[in-house]
Amino acid sequence: MTVTEAQGDIDRAFVGGGPGVFVSGLVWIAAAAVDRVLGAVPAFAVLFFGGMLIFPVGALASRFLFRRERQSPANPLGGLALESTIAMIAGLFAAWLFLPIKPGFVFPLAAVAVGTHYAVFKSIYGDRLFWLLGALVTAVGVLSIYRLAPIHGGPILAVGAIELVFAVLLTWRAVRPDRPSA
Repeated sequence: MTVTEAQGDIDRAFVGGGPGVFVSGLVWIAAAAVDRVLGAVPAFAVLFFGGMLIFPVGALASRFLFRRERQSPANPLGGLALESTIAMIAGLFAAWLFLPIKPGFVFPLAAVAVGTHYAVFKSIYGDRLFWLLGALVTAVGVLSIYRLAPIHGGPILAVGAIELVFAVLLTWRAVRPDRPSA
């Protein structure tokens, strides 16, 4: 299987990554709502534990809502998302360590961890749009840490909104009838 064929297989199986990004956006929105009502600690729990649902729920949506078959077991890129997720979890752990000392940094640091995680998805899906998604999510985190730009609703809501927009775009690109075949 060539790299292009492997990317096409994953792109097909996971509907361009759109369903997973959509679930992630919903998790960030839920965390924003919990943060507003209950504070940063329970909101981070929503983000972390809700994040564990992103892959399985996104995969189920791809399979049952979009009727996609699973990726090929021979696909050499299959483990790359998991490998990059391990680094993201380390970034989330580092963010969590800030809860008692600098709670205002927790979600911006989480945004940086998630945003940089998306950079690998360009290699997995073969879609440069993931670089833009990753750059925007990372920028939300960095700008929030340095307070370089006011982000209406805060970084948690901003990341969720960005992901929902990209989820629609990624999904649309994957299901549009005039899409070029890989």
